Amino acid sequence: MSKLNRKTQSYINWNEDPGTLIDFRKFVQSAKWIWYDSPSYDLVNSWMQTRKTFYLKKVPKTSIVYVTADTQYRLYVNGIYINRGPARGFQESWSYDNVNITPFLKKGRNVIAALVHNLGISTFQYIHQGYAGFLLAGKADDEEISTNQSWRVRIAPGYKRVTTRVSLQLGFQEFFDARLDDSWVLSDYDDSSWDNPRCRNFGSMPWYSFEKREIPLLKETIAIPDKLISETKGKCKVDYEKIANVVSLFLEEEKNWYDTTNILTKDDNWARFQVPATSERDYRGYLIDFGKEFVGSLLLNVENGEGGEIIDTMICEGKENFSPIIYSSKVGCKVAFGNRLFLRAGKTEYEQFDYWGFRYLILIVRNSKQKLTIKLKLRSVGYPLQIKAEFQSSDERLNKIYKMSTWTQQCCMQDAYVDCPWREQAQWWGDARIQAKNTFYLSADERLFKRGIKQIGTQKVPNGLTYGHAPTIAHGCILPDFTLTWIITHWDYYWQTADLSLFKQMKDKIYEAFDYFFQMTGKNGLISYDNRYALFLDWSPLFKDGYSTLYNLFYLMALRTTIKLLEQAGEEKLVQLYSRRERSLLNAIKKMLFNRKTQTLYGGLSWNNQPVVENTPHIYSLAILLDLFPEYHQLFVQKYLLPLVKQNYPQAEGAKGAKGIPSPFFMHYIFEALKKCGCMEEVADCIYRWWGEMVAKGLSTTEEVWNAKPGLESLCHAWSAHPIIHLSNILLGIWQKSPGWNKICFSPTFTCVNFVRGKVATPKGIIESGWERTKAGIKTYLSLPQGITAEVTLPGRKKEILKSSNKGKWTIMYREILSKFEELTHEK
Repeated sequence: MSKLNRKTQSYINWNEDPGTLIDFRKFVQSAKWIWYDSPSYDLVNSWMQTRKTFYLKKVPKTSIVYVTADTQYRLYVNGIYINRGPARGFQESWSYDNVNITPFLKKGRNVIAALVHNLGISTFQYIHQGYAGFLLAGKADDEEISTNQSWRVRIAPGYKRVTTRVSLQLGFQEFFDARLDDSWVLSDYDDSSWDNPRCRNFGSMPWYSFEKREIPLLKETIAIPDKLISETKGKCKVDYEKIANVVSLFLEEEKNWYDTTNILTKDDNWARFQVPATSERDYRGYLIDFGKEFVGSLLLNVENGEGGEIIDTMICEGKENFSPIIYSSKVGCKVAFGNRLFLRAGKTEYEQFDYWGFRYLILIVRNSKQKLTIKLKLRSVGYPLQIKAEFQSSDERLNKIYKMSTWTQQCCMQDAYVDCPWREQAQWWGDARIQAKNTFYLSADERLFKRGIKQIGTQKVPNGLTYGHAPTIAHGCILPDFTLTWIITHWDYYWQTADLSLFKQMKDKIYEAFDYFFQMTGKNGLISYDNRYALFLDWSPLFKDGYSTLYNLFYLMALRTTIKLLEQAGEEKLVQLYSRRERSLLNAIKKMLFNRKTQTLYGGLSWNNQPVVENTPHIYSLAILLDLFPEYHQLFVQKYLLPLVKQNYPQAEGAKGAKGIPSPFFMHYIFEALKKCGCMEEVADCIYRWWGEMVAKGLSTTEEVWNAKPGLESLCHAWSAHPIIHLSNILLGIWQKSPGWNKICFSPTFTCVNFVRGKVATPKGIIESGWERTKAGIKTYLSLPQGITAEVTLPGRKKEILKSSNKGKWTIMYREILSKFEELTHEK
């Protein structure tokens, strides 16, 4: 709910509990947006340090501050790092964070400080509106600490502003000179030489209104590297001190990597190693393995510096023998993840501001005249996903696949579902649909999904289309098929939660999107390709230029899911409207895109309505999921889907892959269609072999495409982590059958392994299930939380309905030889 603030004539979204609401109202209206200079001038890659000193007679029981910045802040209290934020969003309803600073306060002199970074440009997760600022509201006991003229500010010394972008999608490399910095976050620091800030009133544009972030603060833990892999040394390139791109410099210098004898020791949450002195203008380099993919910001502690030594750090996801795999930033997405640190004399402490996803760290020491002691660790950052699910079986390969998929999903959850934590960190909505399903099984947490649905619906083209990800400046990433996916995800949210409120909130935007597709419907009744936008569908080369069958099937799915939501919402007139459109589209698909004589679906129609032959499994999987031709389901399965999943792991390399081979992303839809047709063993076997190949290659996360090329394609993509869903369905036997998980089907497939046990998270609690082979037969168990009814469907036995008014456990013994079950027993 939004209420007009009469003083500022702006709206505040009060999306919080009443107790917190009172405090926010009380403090935030007196807070000012502050910046060190004109907040609209010279902002590209700009940095501000700001602080407020105050005195406490006693430490208060509770001190909550409300804090935000455009673009990002890092908050400190009495020299201790507290948190970073805010969550990505739009300035029209800018996100703020609630932070409890009580544990960090002390009697006497205190300081609250922040390092603020404004990108000054737009990226794939941020839209720059031409202004920078920092705002904090709150009190500590009776002391007013909200941002205003009493704060002190300065341009953050040490940061070089003219540096290279780390990728086409993200911000800048960080160049920091520690010689220019001081102990500005400490309470006894003298800030009398600093300036008073430029202030703007709360509610000033572009931050018209505020909203609580609706998701938890990111969880931050410490990770330390696993081992040193290799090292290199050589001559620094001429003018190495003056460059703006450490990755280009790294690639221009010839390097011979070899096995290292250096030792990485670990203590006090740090990894430590010694770097021998280099000659003047020489370097030494090290390749460091964190053991698996992590997302975080690097912390360095360097001792024994003379001052002026340079440490360049770069990250990557892959290596070949002893060499890291890094490509030129002139190709692909112009990836150039690297930072530079100039050491001060004595001890230097530094923490990277941004967080990146990677496994391998390259550390280059330049121009060091004496031995250095380097300590490093990672502040691992991620959404605080409470994983409640489990999967264990007698086959360790399956266990590793589930574990790999789960870790991938965690790495791709930050302040949004991101495609990958490395190259883009963008909230791609085709990816997010699968990621949300993964999350539901793991945790039943719908908050990130709900927030993303609203954000995607916020950034739209005037004709109603959404962007492929949001917030974003990527005007070339408007994907009509991802708009359809966005519409479908409203049903996914309702199916998980049984909550219609989000659909009711967003329905007008859904109607606007549908109007675009209605306008794009040709005389033949089909929607056509619009060359103003990018049609993705899948990485696999598919027919798109004309009337694509796959595109029209996604449109049909969007119409049908919306009709079901409208029925639940009691919108009878709109049900009739969209039902007419659905029938018209269905008739056109059956008439124009299906050849009954050959029993095949075309890839689509050309612009002159000529059929395009393209028998890809993509089309047949959606045809099955939409029940287009039930009489041909088994034919489609036998002819197009089973031959696919029975192949060996796809060998095609590169993002586009081989024609007809779905990407790991689209295999989710293939598997869903096969499961619908009863091909459980085939799906489990394909996962075992194809995703097992990722495990065999030593990957800790699922890759973006088959045989992904490190440095060009992502090795951590959660759109490929859907074995979480399929193993839970097929082997644990848990199938959701109603909105909100009121009803499930329990129907495990007894195949592949000797035992399976695990858990699936639901909004009503944890479902536990499993089975094992014994001499007497197969022992199967199911434990239900209160409020869930289970339909038990097992071979050779009539369906039974199990209800749990109290949490209970059912054990069933299936005797394979006799093909019957013992009596059902209930164990409380």
